[in-house]
Amino acid sequence: MRASEQVRPGRVDSIWKICGWMCGAAAVWCAIQPGGLLPGSWNGWPSLLWIPLLIMGGVRAGSAGIALLTAWIGFTVAWSVSLAWVRHVSVAGWVPLAAYSAMYPALFAACIRWTSRRMPALPLSMLAGVFGVTLEYVRGEVLFDAWPFHLAAHPFQGDTIASLASVGGVWACSFAVYTIGGSLAALCCGCVRRWFLREGLLPAALILSGMSLSWWGGGQPVDGRPLRVLAVQTNVPQDNKMAWSPMRQQDDVDAALEQTALGMTEGGVDLVVWPETMVPGYGFEPATWSMLERAGEIGQQLTRWPKRVAAAALESGTPWLVGTSSWVDVAVKDGMLVPAARFNSAVLIDDSGMQRADKVFLTPFGETMPYVRAWPWLEQKLLDFGAEGMQFDLDAADAPVRLLIEPPGGAAWSVAVPICFEDAVPSVVRSLCVVRGET
Repeated sequence: MRASEQVRPGRVDSIWKICGWMCGAAAVWCAIQPGGLLPGSWNGWPSLLWIPLLIMGGVRAGSAGIALLTAWIGFTVAWSVSLAWVRHVSVAGWVPLAAYSAMYPALFAACIRWTSRRMPALPLSMLAGVFGVTLEYVRGEVLFDAWPFHLAAHPFQGDTIASLASVGGVWACSFAVYTIGGSLAALCCGCVRRWFLREGLLPAALILSGMSLSWWGGGQPVDGRPLRVLAVQTNVPQDNKMAWSPMRQQDDVDAALEQTALGMTEGGVDLVVWPETMVPGYGFEPATWSMLERAGEIGQQLTRWPKRVAAAALESGTPWLVGTSSWVDVAVKDGMLVPAARFNSAVLIDDSGMQRADKVFLTPFGETMPYVRAWPWLEQKLLDFGAEGMQFDLDAADAPVRLLIEPPGGAAWSVAVPICFEDAVPSVVRSLCVVRGET
């Protein structure tokens, strides 16, 4: 029997075996995620195992519907484990988000099953690459603004395959990962004869391309010395985004300042970086400070933390990059402070003044409600139901801003600052780092 006859029109396993394939694929996928069962050093090539298991379950299922259902159930459980952190923000959104995310590997298995039976001449490696990267792109860039976490290429950061990103972004890397997985599935499902020409040629070409790009484009010396960064992380709880009490603000800012001072005692720091929205208050805008100070004691309390952080940064003699909420063009209406715009910002503080970069891409379901945002009343109803206490009142910046960092005794750096969810969306990071017309 030819390999194509074994893999495509041939063997159909029982529903229990199909469930076993799918659960095995989901378990391996879950184990390689951050915080999973396997250590980070196992990321890379061992993480490929879930794709062949998923494909084998798909091609041996009795129908595309069975492949879809069994994969969806298994991966819903796996995604629920990986997304357990969501329950701290929205319990009601936790399982639906996991179920939605699981639909993509399920659709992948169903598409592989349906196409392989109707067009058995097509290599599994090619089918896996096309279906895998297409579904990832739809999830990561198209539907619901974006949901680009846990892409197939992510475990290969720093590996040979990652070099393909220089020509095709993360999608080229994911395409290579899926083709390799499809090739391994074909090797397990069929005979070895003529395997290389049929299933191994495409992934081999992609691996060699990655090696070539890594060889010719990697390892180049950096002009001048690198920027030495002190990253400060205090492990602030997620619920601070809904209710950050004055006592917690005191504790958290004190902890961040203490960690910063401790880190700087070792010397050699060019830039201090604090996390997103780490500085309480209404930001570092001079006009906002002036407006708040005229509002009396309450207004002065609202400028307390930004002024304290700014003073600490200037005293250190090192540039600080801190996360904060920026209120712009504040006015008093009906006894309330109302900003013309409110941004999630990164502010650079140094001797030359302050620079601000505002978030251009709001987090779906965290800072904005995709599609539903066109009806504010409906958006608020959904927030009251699924995430009581959250308010979607942030604005998105019109265009990205890059900050100029000039550390003492070092070369100047032009730095793009993706904030929170922005650094996960490939197209957003590219827009932040690459400006048309510049080289």
